Amino acid sequence: MTSTVQGAEAGPSTPGTDPWRVVPRAEFTDRQQRVRAAAAEQGFDAAVVWSRGGAFMDMSADVLYLTNHYSQQPYMGDEAGIGSARSHGVCILPVDGPSTVVVDIPWWRKDLVVADEIRPSIHVVETAAQAIRDADLERGRLAIVGASYMTAAAYLGLAEQLPNATLVRADQLVEQIRVIKSPAEQVLIRHSCEIGNRAVEALMETAVVGATEAEAHAAAASTVISAGAALYDAPCSSGPWANGFAYGRLPSADASRPLQAGDMFHCDCYGSYGGYFFDFGRSRCIGDNPTPRQRGLLEAVIEAVDTICAEVRPGVTGDDLYRVGERWMAGSPVVQGLAEEEPEMEGFPAVGHGLGMMWERPWLMPGDRTVIEPGMYLAVELLLGDPEIGGAMFEQNGLVTDTGFEVLTTARARWW
Repeated sequence: MTSTVQGAEAGPSTPGTDPWRVVPRAEFTDRQQRVRAAAAEQGFDAAVVWSRGGAFMDMSADVLYLTNHYSQQPYMGDEAGIGSARSHGVCILPVDGPSTVVVDIPWWRKDLVVADEIRPSIHVVETAAQAIRDADLERGRLAIVGASYMTAAAYLGLAEQLPNATLVRADQLVEQIRVIKSPAEQVLIRHSCEIGNRAVEALMETAVVGATEAEAHAAAASTVISAGAALYDAPCSSGPWANGFAYGRLPSADASRPLQAGDMFHCDCYGSYGGYFFDFGRSRCIGDNPTPRQRGLLEAVIEAVDTICAEVRPGVTGDDLYRVGERWMAGSPVVQGLAEEEPEMEGFPAVGHGLGMMWERPWLMPGDRTVIEPGMYLAVELLLGDPEIGGAMFEQNGLVTDTGFEVLTTARARWW
């Protein structure tokens, strides 16, 4: 079964409208054409783009970006016998031919999805392979975009269905286009950050003596969901475990231990509005009367992030910004005074990353040569922990401008 849709035109690009209509149809078709051009330049006959929905926010980016399609179907294994690659969506873009999207749900949004042809089927792998054969690409060199988001069953099934095709992993083919945000995307990003600011403040306001991490987490969740956004997570850590990123498992906020005066507490709150993420962290000493060492740690993470943000501008690289943070840490008496801890494994080796519909380039880490450009959307962050006094985290989000960095995070920075 196939059907053809044109996609809805965008409404007014202002906060309060349906976020899924802010980006106009013409922008989706332009994105598809740019991916075709990139695929052709790299010697491919088509890009076959896979993403996954089913309540996942971190695996949906590429198909959502190209077509405005997201599957609400929860994931179920192929072994259940209810189709293949459920919760996945596939966008097939021949370098010279119409776009096809495979959707695995009958309630896909006909008013939103932008493609030349839609193929609804619960048999996603088989239907995608048939669309490739119908485009005379069964012997083609195909860029497989999103292998990280495919199940192994989906990839193996596609390879079995197309034994004569050359499947080449090309996970960054779409991301390299996504990293520069259009004016319409920036509208959504600004509104996403506004929601995130309110959510983080609600979370931090709830982190008081006698409350639990889970109650603080719930305050953020209520704020985000009531604003029409989705909360990905808000990992918290406090008291005896505050020197680490998080202590709870599922959920990632503890519901059993009441917060006590003098506890260090920090959170990293992230979610999305219209597919675009907010992602920032804050810290507090419960009771708002930190010791001198605790205050030093709380102030240090803010100073570090502000120092890095001040150096964000077009022309520098992810590696350059990491080195700014590295030099700051080398010269910080607070960092030098942290108690040594035997690491069990390497932690997060970056001081930030790109944002959009997912964490993305540039990564502010050693060796990242991605050049910062206007229109990029970045998160700058640092967590410092000391098993003797706890830990503190601070994170800011912002847009790269022609001259620098516009910080969009306005949530209260100091709770002491």
